[in-house]
Amino acid sequence: MISSRKSALLAGLAVAALSWPAAAMAQSSSSQRAAQDNSIETVVVTALRRSQSLQRVGGGITALTSADLAQMHAHTLADFASTVPSLSFQANSPTNNLVAIRGVASSTAELGSAVGIYLDNIPLGASTQFGLGSQAFNVNLFDMERVEILDGPQGTLYGANALGGAIKYITVKPQLGTYSAKGEIEGSSTAHGGLNDGLLVAANLPLFGDKAALRIDAMQEFDSGYSKDPSHNRSNLGAARTLGGRVSLLVQLTPDFSARLSMFMQDINANGLNLGMYNIATQKRISGTYDQSFSVPQPSENSLTVYSGVLNWNMHFAKLTSITGYQINRGTYDNDVSSFYDPLFFIENFYFNAVPASFATLPYNLYVNTSTKKFTQELRLSSPDQKPFEWAIGGFYDLEHTNELVDLLNAAATGGNLPAPYNAYAFYGYLPSLYRELAVYADGTYYFGHHFDLTLGLRYSDQHQYYRSNIWWLLYGPPYGHVYPYGAPSNQSVVTYLVNPRYRLNHDVMFYAKAASGYRPGGPNFFPPPFPATFNPDNLWNYELGEKSTLLNNTLTADVDIYDIEWQGIQTTENVNGINQLVNAGNARVKGAEASVSYRPVPALMLSGSAAYTDAHLTTTAAVLGVNYKGARLPLSPRFNFALAATYNFDLSEDYAGDINVADVYVGDRTSGYDRSATNVLYRLPAYNTVNFNLALYMPHDMELDAYVRNVFDTAGQISASTLANSVNPTAPVPVTLSQPRTVGLVLKIGIDHPSAD
Repeated sequence: MISSRKSALLAGLAVAALSWPAAAMAQSSSSQRAAQDNSIETVVVTALRRSQSLQRVGGGITALTSADLAQMHAHTLADFASTVPSLSFQANSPTNNLVAIRGVASSTAELGSAVGIYLDNIPLGASTQFGLGSQAFNVNLFDMERVEILDGPQGTLYGANALGGAIKYITVKPQLGTYSAKGEIEGSSTAHGGLNDGLLVAANLPLFGDKAALRIDAMQEFDSGYSKDPSHNRSNLGAARTLGGRVSLLVQLTPDFSARLSMFMQDINANGLNLGMYNIATQKRISGTYDQSFSVPQPSENSLTVYSGVLNWNMHFAKLTSITGYQINRGTYDNDVSSFYDPLFFIENFYFNAVPASFATLPYNLYVNTSTKKFTQELRLSSPDQKPFEWAIGGFYDLEHTNELVDLLNAAATGGNLPAPYNAYAFYGYLPSLYRELAVYADGTYYFGHHFDLTLGLRYSDQHQYYRSNIWWLLYGPPYGHVYPYGAPSNQSVVTYLVNPRYRLNHDVMFYAKAASGYRPGGPNFFPPPFPATFNPDNLWNYELGEKSTLLNNTLTADVDIYDIEWQGIQTTENVNGINQLVNAGNARVKGAEASVSYRPVPALMLSGSAAYTDAHLTTTAAVLGVNYKGARLPLSPRFNFALAATYNFDLSEDYAGDINVADVYVGDRTSGYDRSATNVLYRLPAYNTVNFNLALYMPHDMELDAYVRNVFDTAGQISASTLANSVNPTAPVPVTLSQPRTVGLVLKIGIDHPSAD
């Protein structure tokens, strides 16, 4: 259980605003003085596995630099997600999220990820449903060089699970020949919650002159949580403590050969969820805005350890890159599922006399413990940049071992067992699985002169899976502890494609088209026949048209795209008598548009904004989702969202400067579940709007003081909801995850940066 610590730093009232940078253009402000000219910074990204200007990428992409993240005071994905066009998420807990890009999500109970998550080109998390791949780990953003959000399928370069897109967390690399250090101390206060604090440090140490460098960072952060459970005398629910660190060694063995070895560790421990309880019929809160009521405490803990090695060998005719990764991803969760299983057991007793009546009045805790050990190896040979023909060929290998333990416990008993004569858990499942993937890929870009080029990409992936289960379930087969062992293999292969022509009207204006495909692996199912033995991959095609322009002497950027996605064989979860099964539900279509603009009319002022429209719906019926009509809206994604920001830089004296920022973020209405579905019950999440302020003061000796107010008007935005219980009890309260209330904070930063002595 997490307890709140009193921070020595109390946040005062901030007087300026948190700026959100436009999706297509990032601004550096927290590490610089007022701009010297009107030019907008050029952001270099590696979305296509080679460095290029963001404005030259033929597809939708958002790049948030370290300065952008610092200006937003962003600690995790939840702090920047609503500012990125077409990015949405469900907050499963303070430790992880289910992420969707461009509306590619079938339900809030998905177990497999539709978005690829990468840390320095290492794919994070399980590739399968058995390791809860959809629960994306909350990577802390300290000491990040940038975050890239790639819209649409990335199947050729990023492979499995990059169905809707990919998110790349790119850490700061060790710098050769330079000693630097930085530290941050943060204190803040959250309305309806308590005091928060953070301590973050990083150092870059040169070794052997300019031949090697070591970068070390460490961080701890505490968030107080802001929900309470008056009926069980619990407060500060949703509190979380994050501990983490990273060590990275870069060695430049020769001018043409380098090696980088890294270790990343992070642990998040939370005591519950930031929830409120709402009436499903009226959509109104049942009691206090941040009040909840659960019989069972719901702590969670997630840890991630990643070891990686990257070798780069410039052979002049081509560059050989080797990327090796090994990770251990662990998570434990306690979930109060009484509101689902009490009605279910009541129905089983009333209609079938299958269980004692007392089983319908017990508190039930669903305990889940997962551990995935994942080894990945990628080899890539790529041509030099800026050639008439740029190409890359590569191979990828992935081996994953996942152990999942799922227990449905009687929380009223010390050992979790049901009363006699059962003397066992209501459900017990030990579910080990293996996933192995071998893939080869190639892409090439040919430049037909200065104005037109064409990129073609192809990837072939072969997957083998083996799944075992040892299951006892109260409602399946004879009682009294009979265990059903079951094992099943699966072998599948998938081909993905990319066609991406670009036309440059001139140096500043580019038009592009894109057709790309992506997939998510299928595999064996959870339970033996009569349930389906396997489920198939789901796949989609994304068709896109867009333009990117840099105008008015590099003071204005304007990007627009439209897209049409056809999604087939949607993977989802079907709950049958209390047990989840993996199935293919039907087809869907997503149509949308995204736009972003950045404008610096004078050196000291930066204006930016973005907007997105997403229309995501089923094109077939989906019986397993309880949808017997076409056109049902897909959950989680807003039809409209936008963000507007203004940043003003100013000088106070020769040695002191600052900037003041304001941002307004709007998230449109979303849904959880489906209209007229009895099994995936609809709850409508209303639109909400937040305003943020930030004031940064830059002082001598590389010192900075930030004062900020997040969510100035204390809006209780409804982020996501779960209607699982409503499928068996239509009147059950709906737990709704709420946005962070008004938070006022201060951050003190100090840095040292100078070349090392020879």
